[in-house]
Formats: sequence, C-alpha cells, structure tokens
Amino acid sequence: MDSPMPQPAVTAIGLGLDILGASLIAIPDARTLFSQLPAGALKEARDRMALIGTRQGDTGFEALQAILNEIDPVAEFGTNNGGEEYVEIVVNSLSGTQSEEAFQHPDFSWGNRYVEARYQESGASDETDFYDVEGVFDAISARERPQTAQLRLYGLLILLCGFSFQLLATIEADTIFSISVAFLTLVAGILVYMYRDRLE
Repeated sequence: MDSPMPQPAVTAIGLGLDILGASLIAIPDARTLFSQLPAGALKEARDRMALIGTRQGDTGFEALQAILNEIDPVAEFGTNNGGEEYVEIVVNSLSGTQSEEAFQHPDFSWGNRYVEARYQESGASDETDFYDVEGVFDAISARERPQTAQLRLYGLLILLCGFSFQLLATIEADTIFSISVAFLTLVAGILVYMYRDRLE
C-alpha cells in the first residue's frame, strides 16, 4: 500500500519540526531574543538589578516590581511604605549610623546587602523600601525557571515529533507500522509532559 504522502515531503516536515524544536530549546540561551518573553524579561531585570540597577522603562522592570509588591520588605523608610510605584531597583550595601527610625526595624542593619526599591532615583534612602536579597532572588527564580523549563519542554516534544516524521520517511512503512510509530510518539510525548516537573 502506497504512502499517502511522498517521502521527501514527510522528511521536510520532520526537518521543519526539528528546526522549530531546537530553536525553542535554544531561545533561553539567546539573551536578546529571550528578553522578549516574560521569563527572559524578568531575568534581564534581575541581572541589571544586581549589576547597575534597573529603572522604570527598562526591560522587565514592571515584572520585577510586581514580585517585590508580593514580598514583605525588611524595612520601609519614608512616606510611601511599600506597594507604590518604584522608579529604581538595585542591589546595594549602605553604610551609615543607626538612626532612631532604623531601630524600629530590628531585621534591618546599615551596611548589609539589600534589594533597594527606591521612590527617587540615585539613592534617597529616606524614600526606599529594603528587601532581603535571597528572598527576592528566590521569588524571581520561582517565577522564571518554570517558564524557561516549559519552553524547553515544548521544544523537546516538537523535536520528538520531527524525529518520528523522519523515521517514517526513511522506512518503507505500511499502515500498521505508521500507526504504531505515531502511537509510540504520542505515548512518549504524554509521558514527557506528565513528568515535566522533573525536567525543570
């Protein structure tokens, strides 16, 4: 029984799926392209925050601000006191004398490393919310890593389908064999998806 689709066409479909799958897997390693996606934008904001600070209008700033608004600050100085619109977020260490206001925040100490969310640019510490660095980075990873893993998972599944098409194109396949390969591909895809949490 003749195959309903010529072998070159099946091969082309398989190769096309392979290219698409490989591209999805590689996107997280392409910084400029990945930053256009939510997970990549958040990662970009995290890196800028740690190096030079990120400001309103920078890639991923709003996503980073949303995460901070879900976390309790270690200390809030000034009149805004959390949950407002920040203009600058940076990882920083401050040194100075303990003020009476600082004593009201027992978990806060000048000179320690904090994520500073500022209401004014360039370090107005009297209008700044201070966050635990490890807590912020953990919250970012909890949101960014599953999205990245999901992207790579979809790429893996598409690659699997592409290889199956190429396998069909290289073998003189009858109907029963074609159905068997399609079924095995479907089962493999379902298993990968079911255990996707272990792939993250």
